Amino acid sequence: MGDRRLSDASSFIRDVGSCCSCIIFESGTVIVGSKEGAINSWSIETGEQILGLKLDGPISDLAVSEEVLYASCSSNLVAVKISTGEVLWSSQLEGSSDSVTIWDGFIWALSSVYEIDISDYTESTLWKFNSQGELIERWSFAEKGWHMGVNNGIEIGIGRPSCGFIKIGRDGILNYHSLDVVSPVTIGCDGPETIMFGLSDGSICNSEGDLCGKVSGLITSIISIDDGWASGDRNGRILWGEKEIDLDSEVLSLGVAPNGIDLWVQTWEGKSRFFSISPGGVYSQVFEHPDRIVVCDFKEEAIVFGDESGRVFLVEERYENRFDHEDMRPRHREGERSLLMERLRRLRE
Repeated sequence: MGDRRLSDASSFIRDVGSCCSCIIFESGTVIVGSKEGAINSWSIETGEQILGLKLDGPISDLAVSEEVLYASCSSNLVAVKISTGEVLWSSQLEGSSDSVTIWDGFIWALSSVYEIDISDYTESTLWKFNSQGELIERWSFAEKGWHMGVNNGIEIGIGRPSCGFIKIGRDGILNYHSLDVVSPVTIGCDGPETIMFGLSDGSICNSEGDLCGKVSGLITSIISIDDGWASGDRNGRILWGEKEIDLDSEVLSLGVAPNGIDLWVQTWEGKSRFFSISPGGVYSQVFEHPDRIVVCDFKEEAIVFGDESGRVFLVEERYENRFDHEDMRPRHREGERSLLMERLRRLRE
């Protein structure tokens, strides 16, 4: 199985020109931002490019509300009309523009200031805009915000000195909340009822403050799935429900497989390796990729990856089914299969 490639299972492959920095599925499209400021989108059904524009990079985060795409890019928050690529408005923030989300009819952006002299972040600011780009309110705090999510309000996992998270609801009051473990938040994901935070000491806590799991290394990836959550750490340890699996290599990202059942894990050890884990905890390597996978997103029957060279790979269940049954085919037909996959991709270019 070690010689199977990600490209063999991909229904289309695209290139954004530089390292992928964020990626989302939205309304039948894949939208990708790059470190050099490119934002491209393609139709999942046809592979046709819908959006292609260049802003000041890096593109740190993306969010969509109806026909408008909001992008955190360089030190700005930018609103783009998806159908035309027209920039509707742009607002400059303080420091770097880190993330953006939509809640309660407003656009919320998070920025941070990094001081080179002390090699650390000194301040973060949460910004609240209306859909016309007018600043409604802002809040500043001393910690770096590492994940901004929505849970009946805006919740932001923070680093030192306070650790824990802050929350702002409709009353506009900023409140600090502690977690069961005093360790900096490094990553997070939004769940249906709570936000899950990954901490630098390997702990997993929810936004009720409860400790939900613990591994040995810094949490590098965490996702919300139908039956809860799954996480991976720098040492290769996976937590998924009651299961704990050791893959012995740094976890790059996690996603739900195109079949909607298994967990796909990407690890790094000189090359990216992709493992499929069944609900019973049985795992196997499904394919490899020479470059580091840096972003991943998934939806029903599809998963998309972006690598450090700027390539984007979409894997869908209808193509993955052919890939899964490769072992049933004679070895001398592998060349025919590769040619068929290439022709299928070209039809969608």
